[in-house]
Amino acid sequence: MDTLKPSTAITAAVLVSNTPQAKAQQEPKLKTYSGATHSWEDLPLEDHPETEDSGEKSRQEKRRKARQAIAAVLNSEQLVALFGLGTSAAVHGPTMGDLWRIVRDTDAASFAAMQAKIGDKTPHIETGDIENFLSRCQMVANGPSARDEAAATFILSAEKSIAQACRTFLQSADISDHTHCLRLLARRPPEKARARIFTTNYDLCIETAAAQSGLLVVDGFGRETPPTFDGAQFDIDFVRRRAESKSPEYLDGVVHLLKLHGSVDWGVHNGTVVRREAPDAPIIIYPRTDKFEQSYRQPFLELMSQLQTTLRLPNLGLLIVGFGFADAHLSEMLLAAVRKNLSLRVVIATLDCERHCNESDKPLYREKLAVLKNLASQGDSRISLLDCDFRTFVRLIPNLGTETEEDRLRAVLRSVVK
Repeated sequence: MDTLKPSTAITAAVLVSNTPQAKAQQEPKLKTYSGATHSWEDLPLEDHPETEDSGEKSRQEKRRKARQAIAAVLNSEQLVALFGLGTSAAVHGPTMGDLWRIVRDTDAASFAAMQAKIGDKTPHIETGDIENFLSRCQMVANGPSARDEAAATFILSAEKSIAQACRTFLQSADISDHTHCLRLLARRPPEKARARIFTTNYDLCIETAAAQSGLLVVDGFGRETPPTFDGAQFDIDFVRRRAESKSPEYLDGVVHLLKLHGSVDWGVHNGTVVRREAPDAPIIIYPRTDKFEQSYRQPFLELMSQLQTTLRLPNLGLLIVGFGFADAHLSEMLLAAVRKNLSLRVVIATLDCERHCNESDKPLYREKLAVLKNLASQGDSRISLLDCDFRTFVRLIPNLGTETEEDRLRAVLRSVVK
């Protein structure tokens, strides 16, 4: 595998996305955008360094350069990741289209009544925009003249169905790609900052994968019962103090996790945010157009502040996986970071990235992503773009570290348990 020596002069951001149109059964693909030719070029899905074919050699060289860009992220002084919908959709987590069907089928009569009340004409056999739908329901529920109790009850039921769907799919999900990805992110030299993972997902894919990998997670919650959220917890680290050593040693395999839109295992207890297995009313920013306003309330204000501060750090490697640039407030923040943080090198790897950057493809077009592509086409060498799904991307990540004795022991124990 390709490796790079650590460098503080170059950093990178990698963005990967799955959309509702991009299901797991879709044929895998891997493309890269060339600023020199202003075109998208196919890359091989696997490494074949011994090939004698001249055309394949050229494609393998481009694949190697893509891996080098990702290696620059992992070698950066500050390593940050943003995991979005694509990471969960890749293991059959619900997409926005799925959430529409779930909410509709939970109570078809109430759903039809709300469609009539807000004027939504989406046919029953089709899926609409669940974010727009719930936003319009919210407007009806909190009307200027009087509160609509039926609409308010419907919204509560819909939110409960969404939380349940985001919780239960993990029971049968294969998250081996998540565990592999987290191991690579967590393998950091002790002189470098811990990897920080931000996510817009409500589910527990990352926490479950971390537990399966034997990783320790700093998530902003304390050690009391039930664990209570406190932003100061992100300043805490894990060390080992040996009897024969005069100074403590930083433990391997520690990552920070910040859930920007809440979690299915967050609830309220005595006025504080706590983590528990299945709270009655999870603290979640549900898919509605008022997500921006909701994100500036606690605990989300603390988490958004952490993201904004992090994006300003020098020598920052930013790995964004499964985020499709549909959240306007986050997309603008990321674009601003690319424009203002000149030590940031950006590798964008999103499923259907080519279509996301095509203004004529209205259903999938993402303006902020297109801006980044245009910067690349104008010669901004910090920016690279890839078109691939999460699974393909994980196999593209180079393993820059060596396997530790603890890694080997965990592998043996897992094989025995199976």
